[in-house]
Amino acid sequence: MRYHRTPVKNKALCIVGLGLMGASLAMALRERHGATYSPILGVARSPDTIRKALARNIVDEASSDLAAMLKHPAMQDGGIVVMCTPVRTLVEHLQQYRHDFPPGCIITDMGSTKGEICAAMDTLPESVFAVGSHPMCGKETAGIDVAEGNLYINRPWILSRTRRTDAAAYATVQQLAHDAGAVTLEIEATRHDAVLSVSSHLPYALALSLMTTADQASLNESMIYPVMAGGFRDTSRVAASDVSMWVDILLSNGRTITNTIRDFQFNLDQLTALIERQDADGLRAFISAAADARRNKVKVK
Repeated sequence: MRYHRTPVKNKALCIVGLGLMGASLAMALRERHGATYSPILGVARSPDTIRKALARNIVDEASSDLAAMLKHPAMQDGGIVVMCTPVRTLVEHLQQYRHDFPPGCIITDMGSTKGEICAAMDTLPESVFAVGSHPMCGKETAGIDVAEGNLYINRPWILSRTRRTDAAAYATVQQLAHDAGAVTLEIEATRHDAVLSVSSHLPYALALSLMTTADQASLNESMIYPVMAGGFRDTSRVAASDVSMWVDILLSNGRTITNTIRDFQFNLDQLTALIERQDADGLRAFISAAADARRNKVKVK
């Protein structure tokens, strides 16, 4: 059965989760395309978050009741649902509310892993459409208080097709990302998780290990923190990120990230062996290869 779709213009938008990502999306769209996405509805667990979202005019209406928001009259003509909760909550919501999503609606997300999310989207009723997505931006701090309308400007926004993705749904989510200021690219869900395990999840795991090592050392040496170098601050920065979000990311991408960590451990063992052997030539080659890769392959803002 085919369902009527309204054009992108004048689509209702329901943002589930009004933290940094969700609230920033609402602000970006309202600032740049207020007439295109109307009304903007918000769902949040915290009464304080709901109060702030309404007081700051981030959304038009807000509630803690997702099912009720999905029944909003504006959502009955092919609205867009953007799910911005931690990954495991997001997957649970896709399953719990699968029969509450209005026919013809387009569901997308902002989850940092895609495998489990896209698999859950694959099982949604045929009456709805779904596109996995992941904006590559964020901060160490979380919550609506740090949301900003320019968060997505010129940032990569990954799109992953599902069994519930058709051309119109894909084009709509792509346009949503562009309207927020992002640059889209398409990556299949499994490949996404493999790529992100190296480019995003491993750096977080390393920051955790670095911070834990330093904190343990500081118990016996009081000068550890007073003389921290800039390199330590830069490398450990993401260790201060939202805990709940990262628990879900690491668990939902567990097999891939553990393999990536083992690859890193192998390279660290290689470096350790070079130092232990006092192999200056080998050490120089190891360092030079990494330095060349950093200079030539990593884009710096």
